[in-house]
Amino acid sequence: MSQEQARVLTRGVNCAVVQLVGRTFPGIHLQGDTFAGIWTQLADAARTLREDPGNGEALDDLDYAIEELKGFLGYYEATLSERGIRRPY
Repeated sequence: MSQEQARVLTRGVNCAVVQLVGRTFPGIHLQGDTFAGIWTQLADAARTLREDPGNGEALDDLDYAIEELKGFLGYYEATLSERGIRRPY
């Protein structure tokens, strides 16, 4: 195991914006349970939609996961903006 340092720019409830030493842009750190929950939602919705393309519940699950990710992205972008860091995209 290596000992690396990172700067925590902000901490939210289930995520943080962290900049690793030597990296130009910060990253988003998600709690493992949060990441696993989003992954499960997406995987389950994809499986369901393959079996039943019009399944409204699966589409709702996709929309919910997308909104969660949008929230994390907004948090990331706001953090970068507050610190005068340009976006990597």
